[in-house]
Amino acid sequence: MPTVPPPLAPPDPRTLDRAADLLRVASRPVVIAGAQCRLAEDGAWLRALAEALPVPVLTAWRARGVLLEGHPLDLGLLTASPEDDGLLGLADLILLCGLDEEELAVSRWPYSALVVCLSRTRHGEHPVAPLVEVVGDLALILAELAPRLTGRTQVDWDMFELDRLKKMRRSVRG
Repeated sequence: MPTVPPPLAPPDPRTLDRAADLLRVASRPVVIAGAQCRLAEDGAWLRALAEALPVPVLTAWRARGVLLEGHPLDLGLLTASPEDDGLLGLADLILLCGLDEEELAVSRWPYSALVVCLSRTRHGEHPVAPLVEVVGDLALILAELAPRLTGRTQVDWDMFELDRLKKMRRSVRG
């Protein structure tokens, strides 16, 4: 008989406040979505957050489809190569959302942006240490984060610039 894992503890409100504070002041945040976002409820909350801010999203291979291909905020797959530098190099905050440890197994991390991690499990051995890490049920984290961002001004991403970066990323892949 299969066992059902126990429910995750709710996220710590103080840690959520710290994550929201950082997101609130970021002018060019980027989301990197991982496999934990594949559950329908988690993906729906992630899409809502991305569209509300609005913030561009890179997806790990196993998170493909979290944002539909062609969505204006979908910048494609995280490649862990210099191809990502055009976008991540411009970011002032990188939100790791639902990444499993092996999805960010990169040997280089040349980005100076602050890192916030939202996940079901502790950060582990990623090559970058998050400034804030919120652990718990991902949909609940994203749902609890949303009201903390109320009243925030929109980010400073130019949609034409994002479209140019998207096209450049596609041309590199061929």
